[in-house]
Amino acid sequence: MSVAPPVRDSALVGGLLELAAATVPDQVALVFGEARWSYAELLDETRRLATGLEAHGVGLGDRVAIVLPNAPEFVTTFFAASMLGATIVPLHHRLKEAELRFSVVEAGVRIVVTEASTAALARRVARDVGGALKVVTIEDDSRSDLVYAALVEDRDPHPGAQVGAGLTCLYQYSAGSTGRAKGVPRTHEQLVAEANAIVGGLGLHSSDSIFCDIPLFHTYGLGCCLLAAVRSGATLVIPDVRQPFPLRRARTLELLEQSGVTVFPTVPLVLRLLAETRRKTDLSSLRYCFSAGTALPVSTFRAFRDRYGIDVRQLYGTTETGALTANLDSDPDATATFVGRPLHGVEIDIVDDDGVAVLPGRIGEILVRSPAMSLGYRNAADDNRLSFDNGRYRTGDRGRFDDEGRLMITGRRKLLIDAVGEKVDPIEVEDVLATHPRVKEVVVVGVAGAADGEERVKAVVVPDGECTDRELIRFCSERLASYKVPEIVEFRDEIPRSPLGSVLRKYLVEE
Repeated sequence: MSVAPPVRDSALVGGLLELAAATVPDQVALVFGEARWSYAELLDETRRLATGLEAHGVGLGDRVAIVLPNAPEFVTTFFAASMLGATIVPLHHRLKEAELRFSVVEAGVRIVVTEASTAALARRVARDVGGALKVVTIEDDSRSDLVYAALVEDRDPHPGAQVGAGLTCLYQYSAGSTGRAKGVPRTHEQLVAEANAIVGGLGLHSSDSIFCDIPLFHTYGLGCCLLAAVRSGATLVIPDVRQPFPLRRARTLELLEQSGVTVFPTVPLVLRLLAETRRKTDLSSLRYCFSAGTALPVSTFRAFRDRYGIDVRQLYGTTETGALTANLDSDPDATATFVGRPLHGVEIDIVDDDGVAVLPGRIGEILVRSPAMSLGYRNAADDNRLSFDNGRYRTGDRGRFDDEGRLMITGRRKLLIDAVGEKVDPIEVEDVLATHPRVKEVVVVGVAGAADGEERVKAVVVPDGECTDRELIRFCSERLASYKVPEIVEFRDEIPRSPLGSVLRKYLVEE
């Protein structure tokens, strides 16, 4: 299947929702449990929320942090803030206090929109950072400054601020090429370019239904679920259960079947767990099932196809660029290990160590240029010199093209660990462990998990005195989101190094 040119219209993120409400006002825009919103209703609530946020000081250039799991309030807050010309800072809802404080301070957040369960943590951060930081909860909660319903009720719909397409709309965090968290700004124009490329490339339209189990704070969920749905006028189905995925597999299959989902973006871990589920399910409504985030094991591809008769196709993208490629090949079985061809407007070069383009079949570093990509990290000149090269982004990944232009990812240069469907920055975990008084030296690595393509977080520690693995795991649990906490702690007398002093990580991943 060839990649179609993008659909062109509004250059503003808020304009995507306005366009959908104008063209398909009665189409179901959002499904969450038994609740339904048409595009006209979703736009009305979003505009009223924008008025409420503006009444509490949110305006052009202000930072609005969304610290929520996937929920309708994430959607309305995202678009309301964009209509005011504010910058959205989507954050993982399971961050610990120190992690949330770092992001709020670094991004200069003015308002945090969160759940009641996180309100106390957010209020502590607000007291620590001072200033005019306010906390909004989506439920009625005495620990918050504001309640979502009060921002929406009895408000006139906001007409929208005068916003330029080049204004920063989104501010996300990426580990960058060195492994340390970097702020990634992207403009309205860049986000709309990504939405256009996805919708045009996949041929999405208002009769589609997109299942959104990927976190919306992640680039994958934001681009391939939320922006793609609204740009095409499709229905976005958000699961209404928040248990760990193994406990909600049956509910996921039920929603996929009952909602007539046609597009299912997900990750290899979820696909493997669904393939192991015995529930009888008809997924024949699916036009596309996509996998991204980490390499799709061939064993998972085959198990899912054998169980449901659906071929899984791979996507490829980054926080800095949004979606880059999609496998839309007419023979997904023969091309299962490829992430596909570039989407419209995306240019990809494979280069050797000297920066010279290599021939098809040869492996090299992946460099990309895209109208959807960020122009560089905020306040990180050194990382920008390493990662952004003459208008191209150095992904840190390695790959090759075949003779027909399909891209295969062959390896990662970055240190990120793929743990339980999440990306873990080992340097962040090392920084936490290094503050423990009994840790002299530490290196964090990913080791093979129970299934292909999955990793566990392992800390290799040179202790300074008596110390236990349980003590260090508990120490991390108090300071890091649960998925970042090491499952394994190994004590050694020294860290293996090369003659030049580099850590020999290959000797640390061996069990």
